[in-house]
Amino acid sequence: MTTFNLMEENLVGNRLNMKNLEYICNLMTDILNISITLLNNEGTIMAEKTANELINPLYPSKQSFYRQVIPRNGKNSLSPAIIGTPFFENVSIIPIANLGTIILGPVLSKRPSRLLIDNLITAYRKKGLEEALSDYYYSLPVISNAKLGQICKLIYFLYNNKIYDKDIIIPKMQSPNHLTDDKTANKYILETHQNSSFHHDPIAEKKLYQFIIDGQKEHLLAYWKAFKENTSFHFGKLSKKNEVRNQKNLTIATITLATRAAITGGLHPEIAYSLGDRYIQDLEELQDIKDIHFFTENILYEFADKVAKTNRENYSRPIFQCRNYIYKHIYEPLTLQSIAEHLSISPKYLSNLFKKEVGIPISEYIQQMKIEEAKKLMTFAEHSLSDIHALLHFTDQSYFTKVFKKYTGITPKQFRKNTVNFL
Repeated sequence: MTTFNLMEENLVGNRLNMKNLEYICNLMTDILNISITLLNNEGTIMAEKTANELINPLYPSKQSFYRQVIPRNGKNSLSPAIIGTPFFENVSIIPIANLGTIILGPVLSKRPSRLLIDNLITAYRKKGLEEALSDYYYSLPVISNAKLGQICKLIYFLYNNKIYDKDIIIPKMQSPNHLTDDKTANKYILETHQNSSFHHDPIAEKKLYQFIIDGQKEHLLAYWKAFKENTSFHFGKLSKKNEVRNQKNLTIATITLATRAAITGGLHPEIAYSLGDRYIQDLEELQDIKDIHFFTENILYEFADKVAKTNRENYSRPIFQCRNYIYKHIYEPLTLQSIAEHLSISPKYLSNLFKKEVGIPISEYIQQMKIEEAKKLMTFAEHSLSDIHALLHFTDQSYFTKVFKKYTGITPKQFRKNTVNFL
C-alpha cells in the first residue's frame, strides 16, 4: 500500500488545507480500503494512496483510466458525482476548488461473475487476460452506490467546509448493455458464436499490427485501406445503441493494441503509453463517425512512424539502409556481398559495422529475419512448409527446420499447430 504524499511545490499557499486533505485521504483509505487519487486541473496525478497495486489490464495505463472518467464529469464541474466506467467499476469524483479533483475508487457495486468477465474479454478482444482481469476485480472493494455517495459527501464537506445537500449524480454504467447480467450475457455469447463476423479476422488483425512492429508505415496504410474496403469484413459492435460510442470503443481497443505493438517494435514504453493516453483523450472529443475513422487511421500511421524513426535513430545510415534492404528483399537470396554492392560500400566495412551496431553478424541477422518472415507466412497465409522454405531461399526443408528450431526452440510444424490452436 502506498502512502498519500503531496509534492512540496503543490503545498505553497495552501499548506494547512493540504495537510488536512492528506490526513483525511490516508484515513479513508485505511478505514475503507479504497484507493484515493488527487489530480490537478490538467489531469496529472499529484498524489495517490492505493489500497492495492493491481491495475485494470483493459486500460493502456493508469493515466488513461483517469482521463476516461474526468472528461465525462466535466473538468470544470463543481459538483461531486459517481461515474460508471465501461468495465463495471465505479469512481467517486470530488472537485476541490482551485486545486483539482479527488478520485475515490475504483470500487464495484456488485462483483462481476466469471461469465461476465469472460464475455468482457471476448467483447474487447483481450484473449489471455482472463486471470489478470479476474484478480483485479477481486482486489476491489464492493460498495453500494448509496454508500459511495455518502462517502463522497463526507470528503466534500471535510475539505470544502460545505454541506452538499443534493443527490449525488449516479449515471448508469457505461458498459455495453449486452454485458450487464448473466442472462443477457448467455444470449450474447450464443449470438457471438452464430455470427462469425463479430470480430476482426484475427489473422488480418495480426498482420496489421505487425506493420507497426516493423515500422512499415507505407505498407500499413495500403493494407489498412484494403482492409476497410473488403466488403466481407464487419467490425464487431461493443455498444448496440450508440454507434459513435461503439466506434470509440473499437478505437480505444485499437489504440491499446497499437501501443503494445509499438513497444514490441522498439518504441520506448513511456513514449508509447503517453501517446496512447493522448489519443484516447483526443478521441473523446470526436462526435462524427467519419472523423473517428480518419483519426484511427492516423493513430496507426503515427505509431508505425514513431517505430520507424526510433529504429533510424538507433543505427547509422549504412546500417539503417542495410536493415531496410534486407526487409524489402527478404524473398531474394541475400549475401553480404550483394548487400554491400547495393550500398556501395566494402563487404568488410559493412560486416564490421553491422556487428558493432546490431550485435550479431549480418548472416545471422538475415537468418533471423527470414525465420520471422516464415512465422508470418505460417500465421497469415496457407503456404505449405515446402513452399515457405523455397520462397525464402533455404537450401532444403531439413535445413529450414534446423534454422527455425535454432531461433524459436520448436519445429515449423509445432509452430503452425500452436498458431492454429491459438487462433
